[in-house]
Amino acid sequence: MSSGLNNTKKEDLYSKIYSSMNEGVAIQRIIFNDNNVPVSYEIIDINPAFEEILGIKKDEILGKNCSEIYGTDESRYLKLYSNVSQTGIPDHFETYFEAIDKYFSVNVFSPSKGMFVTIFEDITERRRNEEAFIENKRTLETLISNLPGVAYKCKNDPHWTMEFVSEGCFQLTGYKTEDLINNKKISYNDLIHPDDRQMVWDTIQISLNKNKPFKIIYRITTSDLKNKYVWEQGRGIFSSDGDLIALEGFITDITHRIKNEEEIKKSEAYYRTIFENTGTATIIIEENTIISLANSEFEKLSGYSKEELENKKSWLDLLVEDEIEKVMNYHNSRRSKKSTPKNYEIKFINKDAEIRYVYVTVALIPYTQTRLISFLDITDQKESRKALNESQKKYRDLAELLPQTIFECDLDGNISFINHIGLEIFGYTQEDLDVGLNVFQLLDPKDHQKVSEDAQICLSTGEVSIEEYNALKRDGTFFPILEYSNSIKHDGKLVGYRGVIVDLSDIKDVENNLKASLNEKEILVREIHHRVKNNMQIISSLLNLQTKYVDDKEAVNILKESQNRVRSMAIIHEKLYHSKNLTKINFVDYIQSLVLNLFYSYNIEETQIKAILELEDICLNMETAVPCGLIISELISNSLKYAFPNGRNGEIIVSLESEEDNYKLCISDNGIGLPENINFNNIRTLGLLLVNTLTEQIDGEINIKRGHGTKYEIMFKEQEYKERT
Repeated sequence: MSSGLNNTKKEDLYSKIYSSMNEGVAIQRIIFNDNNVPVSYEIIDINPAFEEILGIKKDEILGKNCSEIYGTDESRYLKLYSNVSQTGIPDHFETYFEAIDKYFSVNVFSPSKGMFVTIFEDITERRRNEEAFIENKRTLETLISNLPGVAYKCKNDPHWTMEFVSEGCFQLTGYKTEDLINNKKISYNDLIHPDDRQMVWDTIQISLNKNKPFKIIYRITTSDLKNKYVWEQGRGIFSSDGDLIALEGFITDITHRIKNEEEIKKSEAYYRTIFENTGTATIIIEENTIISLANSEFEKLSGYSKEELENKKSWLDLLVEDEIEKVMNYHNSRRSKKSTPKNYEIKFINKDAEIRYVYVTVALIPYTQTRLISFLDITDQKESRKALNESQKKYRDLAELLPQTIFECDLDGNISFINHIGLEIFGYTQEDLDVGLNVFQLLDPKDHQKVSEDAQICLSTGEVSIEEYNALKRDGTFFPILEYSNSIKHDGKLVGYRGVIVDLSDIKDVENNLKASLNEKEILVREIHHRVKNNMQIISSLLNLQTKYVDDKEAVNILKESQNRVRSMAIIHEKLYHSKNLTKINFVDYIQSLVLNLFYSYNIEETQIKAILELEDICLNMETAVPCGLIISELISNSLKYAFPNGRNGEIIVSLESEEDNYKLCISDNGIGLPENINFNNIRTLGLLLVNTLTEQIDGEINIKRGHGTKYEIMFKEQEYKERT
């Protein structure tokens, strides 16, 4: 019995295998030209799988040139198929059919010359996966190489031996990747700051024992020996048996962030220091009005401690009840960005239930609903303002009693106050003043330029201005006046000036009438001395009155000194008024009166400082007496103010004697002495500068002796009397 298959059965079996194969099979033949050279090849049979692969029916394929079906380069494959057909050696290759966008693995063999069989295996999915893998690998490598840090894989050993390090290694550490791989040049552990190595090891080991990721911040030292802060995140890679294979993770530079955090901390400390030491009571409140932060000044103002205030009290709890509605309206309108006052005055109640008047400034902190509020306690100022108003009323009442015109005006000459006598003299009413009255309306237009210039001098020097002008009444009549004025300052700023206007009409009339005779002239001179003395006393009184409205100690001293200077000249006019000889005064009597007035002005008791006068009976004319009197006033004032500090006792000696055609004036004290740094040839103080100037005016020389106090010796001559006409 035969054990094999007969030919028919074999063919039938092969046909079934051929038809059921998953791979596409094509039977092709080579077409030769007359010279037996292959010029083309055509398909003579295909199996069903080939139909499915190409998506074309069999009858549409048979007899077709392969290049028409595959969409490939015919010449490329013709040579390959010819070789297989000629040699009988099978071949294998991979190809891409562009017409159907698929990749195939191709096996070619030739069963007979001129014939060959091609078996196609669709490998498109595999090739797509390979391409995707290659692209993913390329993307991953690009991503890793561009990471702002280092991706790594290392061993869990004391050296942290690196098996893989990304290209960011050089930018982070200054070392190349190959320097760290297997510790070729340096181990990663060597890069970790010595003070941080144990901490890094312990932290990672704890995480590995718990099979959890680790995150850690530490310092490394780069190749150029600079320290950097790094942040590392990683985890252990374990086998299926739970064995640790390696560590994988990522390391990035956070030095800039750490420094920013340090700067923020410094900034916070800086602003907290400002907040605490601003010198103004300040709080920060949240949108719900609760105080979240208060400084020590606010503790003093409120009487509450920070522990009692912060996150516990609303700032509304510290307001008088009738203020709460107003403040809440401001609070809500500020939240809705409506126009809201930043500054306003409220009544504040402290822990002791004491009501204080405070001036608040509220600012919304940008990008938040949090407010910063500062408080200025103005209780004392309000009380002072009340007292000032009362004082001003007394001043105005006093001004109304004076027989001269008293006025105040701003820098533009707009009159804010003028007494009723002044209104009557100039022919105006209170209604005119209320509508608006200017100083220039009271003066001859011809004098306006001079008035402006004199006013500027008065404002710039701060000294009393005494000027004579021609005044203008409302009815158009002119009359002569003498104006005494000085500047007004508020908080050190010039705001205007005030003055006294004396009607010289009567004096002028008297002057004109007395010209007829020498007797009348003498009466006129006495009258002038008397009135000048009175006017100077008025100025002195005004200066004294002014000191009551000035808080600045230096300003008060300046006013007192000006008052003493005016008084020293007034005494001269008084002595001349009583003197038989209108051209000379008894200087001994004058000095006695002057010293007595100075001691009284500075409130000096004789038991504290004793005045010793050693005076020769001398008479001096006005040209000499006035500057000489001012010199004595300045030098004695200096001694009274500075020579005997802290209630020290002592003596002031004034001597005057004649030496041939000269006079010798000596003023000395046994006080603490003149400071060594004062150079009398380069004087900056007004008083001593005035002494120097006046000494030159009387052709004198001054000599200063130091030691056991201060002594001024002045040699001078009596000035030539200028005859009055």
